[in-house]
Amino acid sequence: MQKTTRSNEVARLLLKSSKYRAKKNGLRHTLTLTDIHVPTHCPVLGLRLRPSSGRAGPNSPSLDRINPRRGYVPGNVVVVSWRVNELKKNATLAEMRNVAAFYTQLKA
Repeated sequence: MQKTTRSNEVARLLLKSSKYRAKKNGLRHTLTLTDIHVPTHCPVLGLRLRPSSGRAGPNSPSLDRINPRRGYVPGNVVVVSWRVNELKKNATLAEMRNVAAFYTQLKA
């Protein structure tokens, strides 16, 4: 029961921040709480997801838009580690291969 409660709390925070970003950037947002599944581990890198109480760290859950242009809509978001969202800046080849393999299988 505690996992569900914690997962729901994380999903609520991700939903709230996604609404803010959507409004700020003029993106479509139709997500509800039930559209956000928070796994225990990052599906891309396998890192255990741990919400932070302050600034996001590599293991923090992060809501990622699969196709950025579609906005925050059901079927276009996935919860991954914050590290995955940062890989565009400084990834190793092995990390990028993991990201590519994961998103290739989503076919969004």
